[in-house]
Amino acid sequence: MGFRSNESPYVADNYTESEPPCIQPMSCRRLGSSSRLGSRGSFSRGNKGSGESHSHNGSNGRRDSPHRSASAPSMTNGGGMRRSRSNSPSMDPVREGRPVRSDQNRTYDDGSSVARTRMGTERQSTPSSSRALSAIRGIQDVLDFKFADKERHWQFAEKNGLGRVAMLACGLGLILGIHSVLLLLLCVHDLGLSSIGFLDDITPERVGLLRQWLVYVVLLSFFHIAEFFVTAIWNPSVTTADSFVVNQSLAYTTAALVSWAEFWVRFALFPSVNGGDALSVAGFGLVLMGQLCRTLAMVTCGESFNHVIQLAKKDNHKLVNHGIYRYLRHPSYVGFYWWSVGTQLLLGNPLCTMCYAGASWHFFNRRIPYEELTLLRHFPDEYPQYARTSW
Repeated sequence: MGFRSNESPYVADNYTESEPPCIQPMSCRRLGSSSRLGSRGSFSRGNKGSGESHSHNGSNGRRDSPHRSASAPSMTNGGGMRRSRSNSPSMDPVREGRPVRSDQNRTYDDGSSVARTRMGTERQSTPSSSRALSAIRGIQDVLDFKFADKERHWQFAEKNGLGRVAMLACGLGLILGIHSVLLLLLCVHDLGLSSIGFLDDITPERVGLLRQWLVYVVLLSFFHIAEFFVTAIWNPSVTTADSFVVNQSLAYTTAALVSWAEFWVRFALFPSVNGGDALSVAGFGLVLMGQLCRTLAMVTCGESFNHVIQLAKKDNHKLVNHGIYRYLRHPSYVGFYWWSVGTQLLLGNPLCTMCYAGASWHFFNRRIPYEELTLLRHFPDEYPQYARTSW
């Protein structure tokens, strides 16, 4: 789902990378009004939009949320002196659901754990869910290269390190090359030009699913490689290993793993549960359309495209309203939305298709109003006129 993409049509000399939209967790405080997708296949007019035009950035960064998180107010007594939260009594979280004194998790005799929520209360969670979340976080840590020592292996530990760039490029290149060769062999088998024993031994439904998987991985690998190379060509000053956007957020990683799990469960147990060739072709078309729309937005912005919203306007910042931005205020978001939904249609995942569509809509529904308000502050005279003539 996802899906990590924010673009900014103005140049940002003080570029700071942050987590791209598609897959950022929605834990931050919402700012601005809500928005919705329009009926013309893009985002609706007015204060809606899709987060890319004018003074933001977009998808190679991570960790910075589009909104500022709310800070907890300090507690004071009547005399204005600060009162420590730890003075409040601790309650049993299962019976009372009340604030607790300790920040540590509890473990009960049955093996279940209790974790503190954001509001200071505790909730009971099962060991299996904790293990699954820990496993996903472990994968995210690997994508973030947290295993690299910052002193001895800084070329891999830092996002600007050539070692990390080379490793990600080699990995994505190998994945793309291997799956491209396998897809070619499968096409040769389908045309009857050669026979592959393994494919002769499985059902036609599973052969079709393998074809969908190979096409999906090729397009997914191309997306991440294209993110880096388009940034390197058109905005080289901000290019880092994060420009591959493979580590954009924990939510993006989770969405990808869930979609893969759904696909292989269907492959093993329910091979006949598939959308058919028509839906796969439609998904393939949406992926291509989304990729083209996003890439065109990045090229149009050039050095003005970034992967994080620019909160401070500089003297050389300007509003980009030509090319694809003449019609869409946020073409990168539009492209990423349909790209993410198309990948699930291509795989034939009914559950993840709905989840990706809903999660992406929800994310952009929160992200876009914030960007629109930021643009309005940067360009109080130009942006209202531009918003009236674009979607």
